[in-house]
Amino acid sequence: MSFRFSQMSSSPSTPDRSSRKASSGFGYTAEHPSTTPIGPPPPSSAPSFTPAGDPSPSYLQSSIGAMSGKIKAPNFGRPNLAQSRPSSGRRSDAPLGRSIRGSTSRQPSGLSREYHGVEEEEEDDDDDDEDDEENEHTNRAGTYGLPYDDTTEGEDTEPDNTNPLDDEDEEDQEADVDAMMRDEAEYDVEEDLLREIAGTEPYGDPDGDADLMMLTTAAADERVSREAEDIFRASSFRSTMAPKRDLKYATLAKDLYSQSQFAKVSEPDDVIIQTEELINRLYDEGVGPEDDEEKLDDTLAHASVRLVKEIWGPHLEGLSNASQEHAAKVGPSIHAPDFEKALYLARLVLQIHHTPAARDEFGAARPMALPAILFEWQHEQHNLDRDQTNAVLHHRPSPAAHGLFWQVVFNALVRGDIAKTAQLLESAGWEFVKKQPRGEPVYSGQVLANIKRVVEDLCLVMRLCPAVSDESWDIHSSDWTLFRLKAKAAKEGLITFTEGRERANLSSSRFADSDFADSVNGRASLAGLARKAESRIPWDIYENLQSLYAILIGEPDAILAAAQDWCEATIGLFGWWDNGHNKRNLGISHSRLLHSGSQTGVDDDFLDRLALSLQTATEADFHFDSADPVEVAVASAFEGNVEGVIGFLRLWSLPIASSVAEIASLGRWLPPQEPQNLINMSDFDMEELEVLGMNQSSGSDEKDGIKDTTLIHYARSLKDRRQISGTGLHGRVSREGWEMAVQVVGRMDSPERSEQLVQELLQSVIETIDEDSRETVDKIWRLLNELGMINFAEDTAETFGDILAKDTFRFGEALWYYALAHRPGKVRDVLNTLMSISLVESTTYPPESELDSTLKQLLRERTATLQQFAKQDLEAAELLGKMLSGYATLRKFYELRDGDGKSTQKSLLRRQQAATALAAVIASADDNIRGGLYDDTRDAVVSEDFLLALLGEASVFVGQSPPVITLDQIDTLLKAIEDIQTVGSRVYDASDEFFKLVLTSGHGKGSTPADLLKQSTSSLGGSFMMTGSSMIASQLHQSVVRSGVIKGPIKRAWDWRSNVFSGSSSSDVLKQIRLGLTRDLANLWLEQADSVIL
Repeated sequence: MSFRFSQMSSSPSTPDRSSRKASSGFGYTAEHPSTTPIGPPPPSSAPSFTPAGDPSPSYLQSSIGAMSGKIKAPNFGRPNLAQSRPSSGRRSDAPLGRSIRGSTSRQPSGLSREYHGVEEEEEDDDDDDEDDEENEHTNRAGTYGLPYDDTTEGEDTEPDNTNPLDDEDEEDQEADVDAMMRDEAEYDVEEDLLREIAGTEPYGDPDGDADLMMLTTAAADERVSREAEDIFRASSFRSTMAPKRDLKYATLAKDLYSQSQFAKVSEPDDVIIQTEELINRLYDEGVGPEDDEEKLDDTLAHASVRLVKEIWGPHLEGLSNASQEHAAKVGPSIHAPDFEKALYLARLVLQIHHTPAARDEFGAARPMALPAILFEWQHEQHNLDRDQTNAVLHHRPSPAAHGLFWQVVFNALVRGDIAKTAQLLESAGWEFVKKQPRGEPVYSGQVLANIKRVVEDLCLVMRLCPAVSDESWDIHSSDWTLFRLKAKAAKEGLITFTEGRERANLSSSRFADSDFADSVNGRASLAGLARKAESRIPWDIYENLQSLYAILIGEPDAILAAAQDWCEATIGLFGWWDNGHNKRNLGISHSRLLHSGSQTGVDDDFLDRLALSLQTATEADFHFDSADPVEVAVASAFEGNVEGVIGFLRLWSLPIASSVAEIASLGRWLPPQEPQNLINMSDFDMEELEVLGMNQSSGSDEKDGIKDTTLIHYARSLKDRRQISGTGLHGRVSREGWEMAVQVVGRMDSPERSEQLVQELLQSVIETIDEDSRETVDKIWRLLNELGMINFAEDTAETFGDILAKDTFRFGEALWYYALAHRPGKVRDVLNTLMSISLVESTTYPPESELDSTLKQLLRERTATLQQFAKQDLEAAELLGKMLSGYATLRKFYELRDGDGKSTQKSLLRRQQAATALAAVIASADDNIRGGLYDDTRDAVVSEDFLLALLGEASVFVGQSPPVITLDQIDTLLKAIEDIQTVGSRVYDASDEFFKLVLTSGHGKGSTPADLLKQSTSSLGGSFMMTGSSMIASQLHQSVVRSGVIKGPIKRAWDWRSNVFSGSSSSDVLKQIRLGLTRDLANLWLEQADSVIL
């Protein structure tokens, strides 16, 4: 018998809202007269809203049929399970594609017809009016595209309270709606196909296509209405316009952890060191936001496993009072060690987001679905009685005779252990269940055969579950949809087999009332007694089997009833609950998911489903201790409140809390910190803030973010530990507390706050640095460079260099740390001071016996030493190597001149080598004044202030026979003399003052060379070397005064000042040098001319 939906004209009680699809508002015109409440009654000729013929039973059973009656407002919360009727899972055994009789082709769903405007075309033998054909199959707006029947018997239609002016808001959501409807239409085709595939006859019923009018009961209508409410709740749980997840327990969690103090770092050094090494490795190996998602998730997953199993787990096992027996509850007891609580919570949240993918026999990665992960976590961490199942299995005379048999069966199934459930049922031993006290078998004969038959069929269905057949807990897949449909068909077959076809529409469950109550006011009803008497299997077994089917199908009542506490109920609902048939009902549309930028390792739809399961479980009759931090923390993990999880973790263990926070930040499942308000909120009082709908956040979490706040407290606690020594991942490690603290704050998200904290942590350390703190300074410099804080590293090196230059004579170390600080000016100051003292005393300074190890290595093994320094800082090594060359060459000149202290005037080769070295120093000093123009950008390594004194040292090589200097060296000297005489007066005067100081010192005109230096410091105005530009020269001169490094008479091979009068001026010396160079040059020309003639 075929039927069609009749024409839907204007409603007799409410203006037609179908025009809303074409316009944004409703116009009360002559075409749409208002008939509420005083309008004329509808004409008697108004067409009926009831389809022609009798409705199909499966139509009444479906969600469309259920909603054809009273349309309820969407319930955005959890449905009241206490008022819900039991879900019996009754469906036709026939393929669901044929459920609406008479349809000649597969029709789009109601939602598809509503949003896409698809018009149904059905054949009808009767000729309808032209108006009927135009308005055929028009659905009312506001009914979600479902057929709206005002004449549904026994139910009233809710009045239309829709404001026509609100239609404009719907246009803003059109893009998201279109995307959702495309998903809906695609899913309808898939679901219909799966329903046809699942159309089986589990008990060989030949009348599979018999009329299903018995399903049109009030209980069936109520069941599908409840399913529709579940879909509305699931689809509304995260609005497409507001994708942020609703956190029910966030306020409670924040109140709890905000009132407590942060934990003290009491973990042993081994745990701290190994944890830090593993977290640092994530950054060292480049695991960060720039890595590909697959590599990032895999690396974080393996790091999480190592933290839990190799570092934190062994420490927990060593605690004396860990894992003691306590009252049955979620999580460790209140008296358990804080580290145990932290590890319990960290294990849960890390497994939710970062469980490594399993590997098949070919090595290919196979990610685990989140339901499987949570079932595994529950088996390991929340198993109140691990031996109960084995105790029932080994019970004698049979497992079924055990008083807790059914409780264990239900508990095993709701915890996802399908194999154990099937094992319990298969080995139940029904024939050995005895009556007491005579010991007669309870089940025998045909009843026993029937029991075994239905139990065998149930076990067969369980083995068809994808979790068993394919080890897949991807509950959104088509395999799971097909399995649920087969389970529903098997349940209907069980009802038919047990009670007969005429009662196949009635349900019976141990968890709720039946459709026909078995008792009324405490007395057994005739209907109930009749059902039990006619049953082919014992009624208690029948009810229990139906309840097992209900769990397999995904009915929430059965799942909640089988669970022992809210945690088990949450995971059970998450794994089994069929609350929307497709993941599109759990959140935003696929297109919006792509735009949301979610790149976490876990699908957001799974996280939304987990949060929804938590809310449903905690609103049931389970006890949830809102004062227990552990239970609230676990609830926070289930609903995705990562900030709440970290907030509780840092009350128990800062190393665990900081590690979880950093992994969450790298994995991008820690919500980013909300930006600070641009307006100064302190200008508003509380009433004004309430009017604006804003909260004044002054806590450190709101200021720095939950991650940075946790790292700050962890770092400050580590700083209080003077030394941290223990076994690391690769051997023995010993580190100072401040060193590890700086490393922790270096991983903060805010660079500005990180630098502030580094300064805070290092301030007290730097204040204690003295000349013997080289190892500490090296640690600070290396650590700051690893963290990218180059400026702080350079400042630290400079500070240590100042200490060395002021209080010691380790000039080599001072040079290196100034170079490490990239301070070329201070490197030049040290070298200028050493050269000035050497020129004043006309000898090497410091003496060979007083050289520090670093300066000795730089002078004797220059190349090897600089190569070693370059490994630490290439730029610093290049700077030092370049600027040291002038001082090293001058020192080489004095060493060649003096030799072993004996007179070597007759050694021509040594004198020539000394002249060559001195000529190189003079050429460098002349670099900045070439051509008589001062240009400090040439960056000469020897100051021009030394040029006149250097020319005085070269005067002994002029006019010698045989000649000591070469033609090129003569040219160098003549250019230097020309440049110094033609340069500006400021440069010449500074060089002349130093020349006078050197000459006076050579004639013993001052008490000591140090006194002459101090005297010259005050008298030289504008000298780069001696005054003004740096304080380091003055500090070094004072050090020379106090030290008395130059002791006793100095043995020189010669002293150029012995041949110069003390009253001679620099110009007089230059005239003598010019004259001598002219003669030497003439002699060289004559020699060349003679050689040419010969």
